[in-house]
Amino acid sequence: MDSYFLESQYPRSGFISGGTTFIPELDTNYLAVNDQLPDNTSAEVELLSSVRRLKVDYFETITGTRVVSDAFKRLLEPFKTNVQFIPAVVRYHDARPVEQTYWIAHLLEQVDGFDYERSEYGRKKIIAASVHQPPRKTVKVITRLVLDSDKIEGHHFFKLAYVSELKPIISSELYATCKKHKLKLHVTAI
Repeated sequence: MDSYFLESQYPRSGFISGGTTFIPELDTNYLAVNDQLPDNTSAEVELLSSVRRLKVDYFETITGTRVVSDAFKRLLEPFKTNVQFIPAVVRYHDARPVEQTYWIAHLLEQVDGFDYERSEYGRKKIIAASVHQPPRKTVKVITRLVLDSDKIEGHHFFKLAYVSELKPIISSELYATCKKHKLKLHVTAI
């Protein structure tokens, strides 16, 4: 099964990003939040001044949030994703609202799908040993990423556990569905 990283760097549009503010304000940095956010949570995203027109269905913010269009959200819902969707008001740098509806895709699940034997990464011997002798060490420098197909089977939109890679991964099945519906995504094959 092929898998892909979702990217915020688009060939024609450039880097799409901004900053996110949660309402109510979070007690900690968003990247440290692994649990579900309260039901009444919403978000505001201010795009970078370099973004003139937002015509994509996925991007990440500098604060680590993953932002999906309403169309992408509707395609994600039937798949096994374990995502909490937070309503988001997205605005350009000059405070104009964007043309589409967007959501924060708060990924609640990390999949332990990194192939420690076939991947190439820094401190391989020490990190691979920690899989069987806790505490688990985090993979930080990857030169070749290989996923364990048995462990990622049935997962369609996720991030890796024990790996510092922040980009989410989508399955080939989800990507094919997105292409069929003409979503504007940029991916790189793993």
